[in-house]
Amino acid sequence: MLIHVKPNADTEKLNKIIANSNPGDSINVSSLAQFEQLKELIIECKAIDLKLSLIDEDGYVLKQISTKRRNIEKQASQSKEFTARQMSVISALERVITLLDKEGISLIGYSDELVATITNDSSLQTGELSIDIDTKGIYKGAL
Repeated sequence: MLIHVKPNADTEKLNKIIANSNPGDSINVSSLAQFEQLKELIIECKAIDLKLSLIDEDGYVLKQISTKRRNIEKQASQSKEFTARQMSVISALERVITLLDKEGISLIGYSDELVATITNDSSLQTGELSIDIDTKGIYKGAL
């Protein structure tokens, strides 16, 4: 749910917003003081999967935080082959892939290259909007 906080909301109202928030909620404020106060409340309440944004009068995001539960160490301990740092990098890659999907970009893997294309590009393989991704040699297509 998207929650817009009124500039004149008091501390009690901010506490209620955090107490009644659900995972996946986005909270927008227009005051830096409210942003900082809500950030402290989120940390204090250990609220998970919330997004807090400071929005200017034109609707642009000036500052943003999001909360997530860390499970990288748990994943790393389950996988004896990956370190916690490697799992963190893999998690960052997954976030990038989520952003690609949001922006309508698909990745297509070939035997020796990875290509980005517009999701609704009907030609896919030969689309004029395809871009070769520089994978620095780490992408190994199907053998």
